[in-house]
Amino acid sequence: MKVDIKLKDKTLKESGETTGIVFNFQQFSIQDGPGLRTTMFVKGCPLHCPWCSNPESIYPSYQIKAVQDKCRGCGECLKVCKTGALSHDENHQIVLDYSKCNHCLDCVDACNYKAITGMGIRVTVKEAVGELMKDKPFYDNTGGGVTISGGEPLMQPEFVAEVFGELKKNGVHTALDTTGYAKWNIVKKVTKDVDLLLYDIKHLDSKRHQEVLGVKNEVILENLNKLAGKTNIWLRVPLVPGFNDDLDMADKIVEIGKQVQAKKVYFLPLHRWGEHKYCSLGYDGSAYAKIRDFTDEELEKWKDHFKSFSDYVIFGKA
Repeated sequence: MKVDIKLKDKTLKESGETTGIVFNFQQFSIQDGPGLRTTMFVKGCPLHCPWCSNPESIYPSYQIKAVQDKCRGCGECLKVCKTGALSHDENHQIVLDYSKCNHCLDCVDACNYKAITGMGIRVTVKEAVGELMKDKPFYDNTGGGVTISGGEPLMQPEFVAEVFGELKKNGVHTALDTTGYAKWNIVKKVTKDVDLLLYDIKHLDSKRHQEVLGVKNEVILENLNKLAGKTNIWLRVPLVPGFNDDLDMADKIVEIGKQVQAKKVYFLPLHRWGEHKYCSLGYDGSAYAKIRDFTDEELEKWKDHFKSFSDYVIFGKA
């Protein structure tokens, strides 16, 4: 059944209930914490990583996705687009210019072929928890649970904190996948009912962090230190050629992990899972495309480097 995103948004805003904007419930996740999990992905992120595998998560509210393979060239969407964000290419297939889009979603209603769809929907805490509880037997049988990811869940603190609270009441293991980029009072509130933090560290040099990701890293590291000993932590480092592929820095991150009592430290080499999404969202994916892949020799060097760390440092898988 097609959900009217705009109508639901209006109705829920007027209800006074705590709500959040979510873009995916991913069942049977095995890379977002222990056991089988359902990962709820929320919208909004203060960082702008050029290699983001969920670029649909960056914008904090609704947006459209235009898939050329589904477009039949009927032109109905062009008739309702008031900003010129949509056009047809030489093959009469849809092209989206994100910079011109005002996210009105009128084109979603106009498209009869599902070539244009809305990304994100507003849900109540009750709706989110109801969806997440569907797989509780799998959580119980595998030592799994629920992970909230994004985007950055700390951008929707009231909603995320309440969802975690309800899940804990129902005996569900909870995990937060976070950059840690938020004020401490927000971090403290959201992590109150969190069993496991999947905490990203992307670079230790604040200037380089800001150059590439758009924000400095001091608050990220400060929050990590404040969280030490308060809950279980797994540090996760996305390894990106030309950005943070530095063995000396990697060793320093491992030391930070020990200092904050992290249970594990993961180094995760760049993958291309999200690269295809940029075009359909109308984003410029050229920065992603320019990042080279690791060579087999480089990957072997990293694997060999971490052999002495036993099971504390895990390379290549989450």
